[in-house]
Parts: sequence; C-alpha cells; structure tokens
Amino acid sequence: MFIIDTSDTYFLDKIYEDMDKLCDRYSNILSKNVIGKSVEGKDIVALKISGENDIKPSVLFVGGIHAREDFSVMLCMKMIEQYCYYYNEGKMFDDYDIKNIINNVDMHFVPVANPDGLNIVHKGIEASSNYEKLKDMKIWGEDHTYWKANANGVDLNKNFNDGNWDIRTCVPGTDIPCSERFKGYKANSEPETMSLINFCNENHFSLMVSYHCSGNCSFWADSGTHHLFNGLDEKIIDELNEKYIYRKTKVSADPKIYGCGFENWFRKKKKSPAFVIELSPYVEGGKQHQDYMFEELVWNHAKSTGLFFAEKTVEVYNEIARDAEKYAALTERK
Repeated sequence: MFIIDTSDTYFLDKIYEDMDKLCDRYSNILSKNVIGKSVEGKDIVALKISGENDIKPSVLFVGGIHAREDFSVMLCMKMIEQYCYYYNEGKMFDDYDIKNIINNVDMHFVPVANPDGLNIVHKGIEASSNYEKLKDMKIWGEDHTYWKANANGVDLNKNFNDGNWDIRTCVPGTDIPCSERFKGYKANSEPETMSLINFCNENHFSLMVSYHCSGNCSFWADSGTHHLFNGLDEKIIDELNEKYIYRKTKVSADPKIYGCGFENWFRKKKKSPAFVIELSPYVEGGKQHQDYMFEELVWNHAKSTGLFFAEKTVEVYNEIARDAEKYAALTERK
C-alpha cells in the first residue's frame, strides 16, 4: 500500500522515483519543486504539503545535509507519505489532528540537501563524476561510508555565511577539501548551500528544522541570535523535550565552533527560530547505525515531530504578527 520502503538502505535513484510517485498519488496536496543542482548536477528537490487554506504560515524541514546521515532522509520521505495518507483518510496521527494542521500550515521538505554525498556513501567515490578530484582527498573514517561532505569535499553545515565564516575553527587537517569538516574556500561557495539560501529567500518560513544524526538531542539556540526570540525558541524546545526523547542542550556559546551551520544562518538572516534534531543514539566516530535499524531507532520516536513543529510554526507566526501590531501601534502614537 505504501510507496516508501525504509527497511534498509534507501538509494538516491529510488528516492527520486518515489518523489514522483508520491506527487502522483497525492496530487491534491503534494507538489514538487527543483530548487537547485548539486556539484554533479543532481536535482535538489523540495516537496510541499499544502491543504485547503490559501494564506498560511510555512515551515521548512531539511534532511541529508550531511551525506552519511541518511536516517534524516528516510525520516523526511516517510513523514511526507504518512502525513499525506492520513490527511486524505481524515485520520488522526499520533494524537495530532493532521487535517487541521495541514490546512493551516504549509509543510516544505528538502529530504536530500546533499545528493552527491548520499550517493558517495551508498556507492563509493567511484560513483561520483568528481572521482578524479575526490580520490586523493582524506577520508576521516574507515571508508567512503563515513563521507559527510559534498562532491567538492566541503562540509555544507560549515559553509553558510552567518557572519562567522572567517572565524569558524578548522580542525587540523580539515582546512583543505576532505570527507568532513572543511568549511570551503569561501562562505556560501557550494551550489547546495546556495540552493537552500535561495529557497529560503524566495519563501517566508516562520520556522526551520534540520534533521541530523546522532545523539538523540536537539540544538536550538546560539549566543548570536537567542536574544531575538524573547524566549519563544526555548518554550518550543522545552515542549519538545517533554514530549519526545530528544535531550535539550545548552545554548551554543562560541561562534568559532557553532558558526556557519544552516540553522545558524537561518536564525541570523531570517530572524526566525531554527532547530536541529539529532536522530538515533550517539555513535562514536560519527557514523550512524545501520540503515535497517531506522524503524526502531528513529521512526518510532520521531515520526510525529514534523506535526509538532508545524503546530509551533503557527505559534511563531502569530507571535511575529502580534509583535508587528505592537510596533505599528507604538509608531502611530509617536
């Protein structure tokens, strides 16, 4: 009955195929948009779930920024299908009124932000059209399954220009292209980075969630932007922490360490809350658990997080509207 199969490794060509199948089956609420191209020219795809109401807030969910963290891709794809199915069936999903949520929030997903990297993890650097460039790059780990970067050897989550790129610390050996932690030769240098930036600039997302692995925890604020949200970001993460297994971490304090992630860029440039959810238990060395463990370690715990954050998007949107009204009233008095 269901299209998405996350029982084991979910290869890129099957993901692309399934995206089209989902859009055909759920054409009443699901649409596809190619928002950019990767280093190797692969499509970076956004899928949008939109219900009956025309004007409503939007939330963005991103998976697969880091190549080896394909649990995040699997989660996004399975959430899309399940949410569309339950919407059309008019059924509740984990105590969430899914029809009401989707009618009042546009849910945008970029399931695979780094398609070249995902392909390298699954099929090896030999499968990359950038092979001649990649073959001599250092892999931090045992083999290609540890690959985290894009096909230029750039760690995308250290490439966004949030104002901290110049001071972002390079671990010794990662100041040149490699399998992870290289921030690039300049900020916003990668096509995958610019695809997400342009997509955010073309839309107004009230909230963003980036899924990663591992640690069963959340990163929700940094010292450069936490003050912008008047406690709303902490209120949301406290509610998440009560409802789900994802441990609340401290506010990220040092921009030399936290800087240039997509979530940091989003908070700084879009002035809206952004959250990182680290899926699955912590794994020493960075590599996630085996793909066949997705259901047990991720889906059973995270499947309704998209609906949770969609509900919180309405709260953020309304809070911003109230602040705008207050500002307008104060301006008029002056």
